[in-house]
Amino acid sequence: MIYIQTIESISHQNSFQQENIWDTLSPIETDSTVISPDYKNYISPASLRRLSPVLRMALAAAKECQSKINNEIDSISVGTALGCLVDTEKFLVTFHTSTSDTLSPTAFIQSTHNTIAGQISLELKNHSYNMTHTQNSLSFELALLDALMCTKEGKSMVLLGAADEAIDFLKLLQPTLINSELQLTSGSTFMVISPKKEKEAIGIVDCSMHFETENRASLVLHFLQKNGLRLIDIDQIFVSGAELSAEYPGSIDYLRYTGLYFTAVAFAVHMGHDWLKQRQQKFVLIINEQEKGKLGLILMKRDEASH
Repeated sequence: MIYIQTIESISHQNSFQQENIWDTLSPIETDSTVISPDYKNYISPASLRRLSPVLRMALAAAKECQSKINNEIDSISVGTALGCLVDTEKFLVTFHTSTSDTLSPTAFIQSTHNTIAGQISLELKNHSYNMTHTQNSLSFELALLDALMCTKEGKSMVLLGAADEAIDFLKLLQPTLINSELQLTSGSTFMVISPKKEKEAIGIVDCSMHFETENRASLVLHFLQKNGLRLIDIDQIFVSGAELSAEYPGSIDYLRYTGLYFTAVAFAVHMGHDWLKQRQQKFVLIINEQEKGKLGLILMKRDEASH
């Protein structure tokens, strides 16, 4: 099991730099916006002018995580489904409308998916392992599996995170992207994970993904059995959507608090972390099926020794 040393989220909730996000958590309202910190505290004015919202969110969350640990980060693993959409749109519009023979490369360079992890590496002056994972609604789970493998290979402090942003054009594509009426939103969650156990240890036990699922219920049970558990052993289940919520009575639909973006499951990990930290209970299961047929499962545990 690996342990979450620190975790930060910038979202439509008042979640950044909060001791426990359950103190302020509430279902998001229509047309809510990202609650942003003062980015000048994390990013230089020169950089701030040229960075898109998703880069600002990711950098601030990553830097805040770095500030709370005493060790250097030795790996970076980031999940993003759609990458830097603001810069992608800017580049495509300029390319289509410009009458000049040359175009500024800035928007193109910043439009690629790995810009997020790369920019974090530059800002933190970190030259260690750096990887981006882009698998739509399972992007964060792939990044998490990569981070878990890093710890097995001897890495001691892995920066793990996810970030995605919404733009107006996405609303036109929403029916074909995700079949949901939820509001399209933006968000970024980053954490530092390590094999090292702190006094109050909330850990990630296991993560599993299935890209073609026909029997979700049996896959969930098999995942739990592999970890020596049954469904009745789970203290709280977090799910992605009302349909799953109805299937698992007593579960919490995390999309009600995040809105709709592909890597919202990373915020569910933040919710699970703070839920366990606040209560004398042991296991949290996160079931992510934002896209039909694609299933992500994350098992979290409060270590008994941390009581």
